[in-house]
Amino acid sequence: MLETLQKNWWLIAVRGVLAIVFGVLALASPYIVIFSLITFFAFFAILSGFFILTLAFLGETDNKGLRIIEGLIFLGAGIVVLLNPVSALGGIMIFIAAWAILSGLIHIIGAIKMRKVITNEWLMILNGVISIIFGILLAGNLIQGAGVMLMVFGAFAILSGIFSIMLAFRIRTYKLN
Repeated sequence: MLETLQKNWWLIAVRGVLAIVFGVLALASPYIVIFSLITFFAFFAILSGFFILTLAFLGETDNKGLRIIEGLIFLGAGIVVLLNPVSALGGIMIFIAAWAILSGLIHIIGAIKMRKVITNEWLMILNGVISIIFGILLAGNLIQGAGVMLMVFGAFAILSGIFSIMLAFRIRTYKLN
């Protein structure tokens, strides 16, 4: 596992840079980022629904009925979000909160598993703890504080990006046996 990480250390660094860029954008103009994310999701869902329906009608599958239902759900969700983005905000915030908590747990578990092979695993643990705290805060204040929470998310993204870059360079310079 560590050998794969070491060969691809730059992917962790690129992820860190992208997180920092997103964090800066979120801090600079949180409401523009919120509605950009909502609009992106709406078009993603509409296109996904269209593609799923197309495959269901063109392909020969035992699950044609389920594919049609899935496609209609995606298509419907995308249209609802596009027509009423404010209502969709709560659902998107729940998704981001759940993602942050899960991501934090994964970072902590990964750090515990890797502590015998890397030094300063506390960076991964700290990243995980910050992620979990952010997720809990966001889950407790969904729509009312979406702008403020996105700014907190921006700060979290910047910190997470910095920690990811630091981790990438530690992995890169680690001496394998």
